[in-house]
Amino acid sequence: MAKKAASSKVVGLMRVLIAAGEASPSPPLGPALGQRGINIGQFCKEFNERTKDFKKGVPIRTKITIHTDRSYMFTTGNPPTSYFLKQAAGIEKGAHRTGMH
Repeated sequence: MAKKAASSKVVGLMRVLIAAGEASPSPPLGPALGQRGINIGQFCKEFNERTKDFKKGVPIRTKITIHTDRSYMFTTGNPPTSYFLKQAAGIEKGAHRTGMH
């Protein structure tokens, strides 16, 4: 994580799903971080290092806090429940129209 200065204020918060071990500077993550002034390469390296023990490709809930001095902090959470339900059912996508059979 980038170091947070004592006087920097939070200017942004991003909540994204990123595949474990597969963060890259390509869209959609790269441009979203770049326009906020975050070093994309450094973030991807840190995220991939932190998620190296997860199964590759599992979506991870990630909360990125952006500070005025272009530093950031991020926390990782658990994968969404829908991911596990789809894995257990052996399907790739859910219903096109909810509530319909």
